[in-house]
Amino acid sequence: MTEQSVEKPAAPRRGRPPASSREEIETVAIELFLRKGFEETTLAEITAAAGVSKTSFFRYFPSKGSIIWWRFDEFTAGFAEVLETSLTSQDNTLDIIRASMIAALQRVIDAEGLWMQRFRVLDESTELRSEESEQWAAWREHVASFTARRHGFAASDVAPQSIAGAVHGGYVAMLRRWLQVENPGAELLPQLDAELRPLCRVLQSWLDDSCA
Repeated sequence: MTEQSVEKPAAPRRGRPPASSREEIETVAIELFLRKGFEETTLAEITAAAGVSKTSFFRYFPSKGSIIWWRFDEFTAGFAEVLETSLTSQDNTLDIIRASMIAALQRVIDAEGLWMQRFRVLDESTELRSEESEQWAAWREHVASFTARRHGFAASDVAPQSIAGAVHGGYVAMLRRWLQVENPGAELLPQLDAELRPLCRVLQSWLDDSCA
């Protein structure tokens, strides 16, 4: 039996272990964003702190901003998916929208609290806020389209657009309130439901009158 040579593993780096996934790079980057600010944090600092090359970084993220936006896109896609599965439900439209928001948010809440840290970075960054309106516009269009299809409107009509804007405003207001909560988690979702319920009740009544 011949003896095979075994290559010795490279000596481990000192400090933080190198990141090996999109989520690990994201965690490192958000730590830097919260400490230094999004605008002041460079790509070189992110890759150095994560222990990855720029090539590895761009394998996961096309830009620095996408570190924040990829989860937002994931949340929006999940929200649209939940809405779509409820299109023919007999429940009230605003009850479905409220429940779908909570279900979609449930999917992205993590034990480490990164979901709220992302929002904090977004809310504090002038550069990111310039892109925020486009991102939220896509989210609102899912609400408007869902409402329109269920009630025979065009998505651009006043009722679907107003409902989308109102629900979005209530949701963002709750997120800003939760910035003051230490270790926010899924236990906050009933609070969101309770806060949105009266708003959705009024909007449903207005929607019913608009369809009469």
